Amino acid sequence: MTRPNPSPSPAQLSQAIKQEAQRLGFDLCRIRPVGPAPHGTFFRLWIQAGRAGEMSYLERHLEKRLHPGRLTEPGTPPLRSMVVLGVDYHQFDLPPALRDDPSRGIIASYAWGDDYHEIIRPLLHQLDAFIRERSGRTSLGKALVDTGPVLERDWAQEAGLGFFGKNCCTIRPGWGSWLFLATLTVPEELAPDPGPEPVGVPALAPEAVLAGLPGAAPYGGWRLPAGPDRDEQAPRLGTCGRCTRCLDACPTDAFVGPFSLDPLRCISYWTIEARSPIPRPLRPGFGNRIFGCDICQEVCPWNQQRSQRRPRSTPRLAGLAARMERVAPPLLEGFQPETPYWLDEAAFRERFRRSPVKRAKRWGMLRNVCVALGNWAAPEAIPALALALADPHPLPRGHAAWALGRILARQGAVTAREALSARLGQEEDGWVREEIRLALAGGE
Repeated sequence: MTRPNPSPSPAQLSQAIKQEAQRLGFDLCRIRPVGPAPHGTFFRLWIQAGRAGEMSYLERHLEKRLHPGRLTEPGTPPLRSMVVLGVDYHQFDLPPALRDDPSRGIIASYAWGDDYHEIIRPLLHQLDAFIRERSGRTSLGKALVDTGPVLERDWAQEAGLGFFGKNCCTIRPGWGSWLFLATLTVPEELAPDPGPEPVGVPALAPEAVLAGLPGAAPYGGWRLPAGPDRDEQAPRLGTCGRCTRCLDACPTDAFVGPFSLDPLRCISYWTIEARSPIPRPLRPGFGNRIFGCDICQEVCPWNQQRSQRRPRSTPRLAGLAARMERVAPPLLEGFQPETPYWLDEAAFRERFRRSPVKRAKRWGMLRNVCVALGNWAAPEAIPALALALADPHPLPRGHAAWALGRILARQGAVTAREALSARLGQEEDGWVREEIRLALAGGE
């Protein structure tokens, strides 16, 4: 009689999980026991301070977010281990001539390919099926790709994937911060990896970090733990030290201080998450960034060192490969009759099929493009802005008025004034009318 295969030990199963994760296309995989989120107090204070803005989903399931063991579904075994995974998405740095061309709209590099959520989530389900097959478990694990209630950056640091930088990104020495993070929380008792070794000065209190006080890191120092996924050429010590390049480079002053971001001043928040008018004082700082913002990553020495070592790379997950038409599209291209993707819903959906850009909605992207056109302030943008001024949605109409006002103030273009005056006579939305009046009065 054939004996059934014995269940693997926690160490054997952990090793098999890491091998399978590598086979599936994950670049990093480490395991930690489930417990309270290491920095849940800070997150709770952050929420209470109103930093979430329109991102109300961050406030939902708060206790589950702070205690991932509570993600257990009724009637299923308790969750004991968290598999923390990372995917490297860096491909190349934008040439300055392209990045700084005001006639082009810059899209954050994470969105150059297809939506990473839709690429990574099925792989997490495959990894969970792999674990279930070996452990005999019948219930499903909790697979999350930064959209569910888990503080993935907390667990990335706790598991040793990287340290928490002053720009609030997870930074891995030798790799930089170009990482997608995902977690798979399972009932199996797996052999945990050692967490990072704390070094350096003690952490500040969460209240002090939230207030932006200078000094120690909120999480102290960090030393990269040993493991097969460690880049042997990279330094082990992870810290921002005294560097403040990210804080100094932010054009909208979104950082309250080191490790403390106010999304209500952040370009990424306004161009992706927000569905309301961008505050007028912030608009000039957006430059030509129309979806997301990589500035605080572009200036980071850890990322610059990585680019020097590997100026170009290809992501292991094919769907993440950059589609060049999504990198820095000409701002006026989407207004052309043959490519009306800023004006027409069907054209927008086709242009950005499977792209994260769809999250901002067509009218949200048109709002962002209008701001970029206003910062360009070139007379050749007037016809496109006149089209946006007649858009069915009020959000782009108001921002088109602002952009035309910028051109009028700087170029004295008569056609900009004519477009604004003509629209004022038929505009019914009170906010848009106010934007038109300010534009005609020379207000920027």
